[in-house]
Amino acid sequence: MPFSLTSSADRRGIALSWPVFVLVIGIALGILLPWQAGGASSFAAQRGAQFVSLMLLIAVGGWPMRRTLSSSLPPVSRLGRWLSIGGVLLASLSVLLAPLPAVALLELAYLSMLGVAAVLVWHGARCLPRLGWVILGGLIALFMLIYAALAADHLQLVWAFANRHDFGPGFANVRFFADVAVGLMPLAMLYALARRRPSLIACLLCFLPLSFWWWLLWVSESRAALLGLFVGAACAFLVVGRAARWPVLLLALSAALGLAGWWTVNPLGGGSGGEEAVFLRDITSSSRRFILWPEALGYAVDHFPLGIGPMGFAYSGTLLEGHAHNLFFNTAAEWGFPLMALLVGVSLYGAWVILRRGRNMGEEDKRGFACLVIAFVGVMVNAQFAGSHIIPLSAMVMVLVIGLVFGYRPSHLRPSNVPASQVPLGATLLWAALMLVLAYLLYAGAELYWLAENSTSRCFQELGRAYYYPRFWAQGRLECMQMTTPDHWLFWTWRG
Repeated sequence: MPFSLTSSADRRGIALSWPVFVLVIGIALGILLPWQAGGASSFAAQRGAQFVSLMLLIAVGGWPMRRTLSSSLPPVSRLGRWLSIGGVLLASLSVLLAPLPAVALLELAYLSMLGVAAVLVWHGARCLPRLGWVILGGLIALFMLIYAALAADHLQLVWAFANRHDFGPGFANVRFFADVAVGLMPLAMLYALARRRPSLIACLLCFLPLSFWWWLLWVSESRAALLGLFVGAACAFLVVGRAARWPVLLLALSAALGLAGWWTVNPLGGGSGGEEAVFLRDITSSSRRFILWPEALGYAVDHFPLGIGPMGFAYSGTLLEGHAHNLFFNTAAEWGFPLMALLVGVSLYGAWVILRRGRNMGEEDKRGFACLVIAFVGVMVNAQFAGSHIIPLSAMVMVLVIGLVFGYRPSHLRPSNVPASQVPLGATLLWAALMLVLAYLLYAGAELYWLAENSTSRCFQELGRAYYYPRFWAQGRLECMQMTTPDHWLFWTWRG
């Protein structure tokens, strides 16, 4: 339907949902621009794209939406308020008592800005009309198609000597591609399934990019993302029942075509080709996860109840990894068991809200909601095997998915017109406080970037390998930075 023929309510709703589209465009440009302009492993450029997106969302967009922020952030129930106060106090103590408080404050600022961005996306999703959801899915499907075309061109060039990292072009690590794919692939299906009636033509248009992205996941053996999509599809049936058959069928058919491609068109071997694989790998390996997880839990036990401090896994003294590759274990190690328990509780409560909402929804709205459920479950399952909340673009995908699934409203519910009135002083002060947090994130993050760059050669000497363990930047080990510049203000500590 031409935009000029849509209702004024639809146009107003799409305009009010601009945070959703800003984040989607930020993710797409964060992948395509660094890859096409500066090389396939520009981790720093993707972090920069994340910073720009957060600035547009919170600094620029947060000003006119400061009333919404001030009314949305505080919990409604008394129990929620007490839990929030307890969580804030525990997080503050974890920062103050961390070995490197300035670095810990940087981590807190980063996670806080992601949380605020999720609230803005949640509000934008509440305003989206049905047409807006279709447009959103269409934009994501179009981006996936563009990425597939560029990736196919790249793979054609490196086919004779490809390894698994070539199957996530535009990312420093193929796992970073998988962390993004597990959230975007289900959202692309909104283009076909968020309509009043599913469109077969739209399904066929989504089928090609979905199949190619499945093929990349199969060939690169991205097990966490594959598991997340499978579990998400199963949970969609649990939440919305038979209405999930459309998105699950579309996913299954495209997955089958991608698997057939893995079997027949695979330069790494493992299919019917018979040639020796360029990259041989045991798909049942733990990829060091079974070493990292007990280590993380050990940190949480030894430093109970506040953990080793935010970003402390990258300062553990063992030069092991930049993070625990598990959302809950990483929280336990760095923030302590109480905050991990709070995070688990919030996640379970969120799952209950999704289940209750899905079962009380009309049939014509359940198909679109099923796509969001698959995306949400997928990114949460994937986060238990990856650092997707830490890596720049996958963190933005998590923010997008979480905001969308909790902000989704049935089509018959329209946001009511709120008469314009004076914005409370408290809302303006909250926005000003967020600007201070954002300013510290940008300044301290820039300082840490130069420390990471200057310590790269020293870290290479210590680790004996050219690949470092990313945390905030590609070179994520804080010990290497401290060896190079021990007197920097970020490394100041109470402990002398």
